[in-house]
Amino acid sequence: MKKIKIKSSYLTPFGRLDHDLVSIALEAVRGVLSDVDIKRVRHVYIASYAPAELCRLPNPFGQIRRAFQKEYPGLTTRYHGLFKTGGEALHTALEEMRATASNDPGHVLIVGVEKMTHLPPAETAGILSQRENPHDRAYGATLPALGALATRSYLRTHGIPETPLHSVAVKNHKNGSQNPKAHFRRPVTLDDVASSPLVADPLRRLHCAPTSDGAAALLLDTLEGEVWYRGWGKGTDTPLFQDRDDIGRFAATAKASDVAWRQSHVTPEDIDVVEIHDAFTSFELINLEEMGFFEMGDAWKALEAGELEINGKLAVNSSGGMKAKGHPIGTTGISSSAEIHDQLTGKAGPRQHENARLGMVQSVGGVSDESFVFILDSC
Repeated sequence: MKKIKIKSSYLTPFGRLDHDLVSIALEAVRGVLSDVDIKRVRHVYIASYAPAELCRLPNPFGQIRRAFQKEYPGLTTRYHGLFKTGGEALHTALEEMRATASNDPGHVLIVGVEKMTHLPPAETAGILSQRENPHDRAYGATLPALGALATRSYLRTHGIPETPLHSVAVKNHKNGSQNPKAHFRRPVTLDDVASSPLVADPLRRLHCAPTSDGAAALLLDTLEGEVWYRGWGKGTDTPLFQDRDDIGRFAATAKASDVAWRQSHVTPEDIDVVEIHDAFTSFELINLEEMGFFEMGDAWKALEAGELEINGKLAVNSSGGMKAKGHPIGTTGISSSAEIHDQLTGKAGPRQHENARLGMVQSVGGVSDESFVFILDSC
C-alpha cells in the first residue's frame, strides 16, 4: 500500500482573532502552499462546523473556494466540503487517496477553519446547540449539558473522584503555556480549576475548552514527507443519549480505534504521543480508555502518576489540547495532526517528547456521535 505522507502542516494562532473566516483560512493555506507547484494540488477538502450560522455567510463553501482561487489562480481543482470537523475531512481524503489507482495522486490540501469569538458567548452556544440532534435540543440539551451527563455517569460507574478532572486541565494548560499558537498560555492550579464557575455539574469553566478562532492546514502527498499515516478508522454511535448502552462510554471511539489498530499493525504500547479530544477534561480520560491505552476507569491513575506528561511514558495533548490550545471546531483532526507532525519530526520545541516515533490523533464530532482515529509514523 502506498504511503500517504504529510508534506507540510500549518496552524494559525488560536484564540480571539481580528480577521474574518476567509482571511483566517487563507493564512493557513499560505503556510503550506508557499513553495508548492499549485498545479500538483489535485484536491482541496474544507472543514468548518457552522460558518453560515456563526458568520452569517450565505454560501461559505463558495466564498472560501473563490478566495483560494483568487489567491492561487492555478488552484482550479476539485473542492470537497464543507465537512463538520477536520477529522471527517481528513478521513475522507485518506480514504479517497488510498482508493486512487495512481501512486502519485498529486498533492491533497486539507483546511479546517472556524470563526467563533465575535459573537456573545451565549449566542455562540445557542448556535452550536442547534447543530446537535433535534430530539436532545428539544429538551434544552446543550453540548456542556450532554458532556456533563457523560462525565457524571463515567465518574459514578468507576468510583473516580472529581480531582482528576482538575488535573487534566492543569496538565494541558501547562503544555499550552509552551505553545506559541495556543489560545491560553497561562498555567492554572488545581485550586483555580476547582473554584472556577460551575457550567453543568460536575463540569466547571476550566474543565471546558474555549470557543476559539483559528485555522489549520495539511498538505498530503505520496512522494514527499517525513511522516505518514500508518492507519486510520471511523466509528459511529447513536446520537441519542437515551439509546446508548452506557452514556459514560464512547463506543464510536472504541470502534474507530479498533479499525486503526488492525490497519496499522501496532499496539497502544508502541505509541509515544497522542492528541486526543478533550472538549471537556473528562473526555480525555474516557477516550484514552476507549482507545485501548488503559482499562476503563484507570486512566486517571496514570495521569496522577505523571505518566501523561510531555516527558512521561505517553505524552497526551502536548499541544495543550483543545482545553488550552483552543477549539475552533472545524480544525479538529487537522490541528492535532499538525502537532503530531511536529513531534515526529522533532520540531515541537519545549513541548518535544524525546525520541517520538509513533503518534496518534483522535477527533470527535458532537458528543462522540462519530469518532475518527489516525496513527502516524515517522518515515
